[in-house]
Amino acid sequence: MNAAVTAQSLPKTELAAQILAAIGPLTFGVILIVLLGGAMWWDGRRRARLRVPTPDEQPKPADHREHIEEVREGDDDAFPDDGSRLLPYNMKTHTSHTTGKGPEARPQHGSRSGGAFGSGSLGG
Repeated sequence: MNAAVTAQSLPKTELAAQILAAIGPLTFGVILIVLLGGAMWWDGRRRARLRVPTPDEQPKPADHREHIEEVREGDDDAFPDDGSRLLPYNMKTHTSHTTGKGPEARPQHGSRSGGAFGSGSLGG
């Protein structure tokens, strides 16, 4: 149907309602875009006023080590050989016995291996 024929056949109130129904979402969208743009502009001005801390105000590292790396020996796992279940009360608690060796005693990997899964090396 032709738009002119449709406009002539409808009463004026229905035509006005259809025009408002079409203009309403468009107006809402334009207002929303203006508000979001204004919020971005205001945030840019606010961030421009923030002062960058001087090197003296930067955080300082701690005087002591917070993370200690050690090589630990695993506990012997005693699983039943007959295929029976190992219940929680049959398990001993896991301890953290240290070997007394430092990080130097770790196994050394080759120069081409990353030492971890997904490290990007060829492995080996």
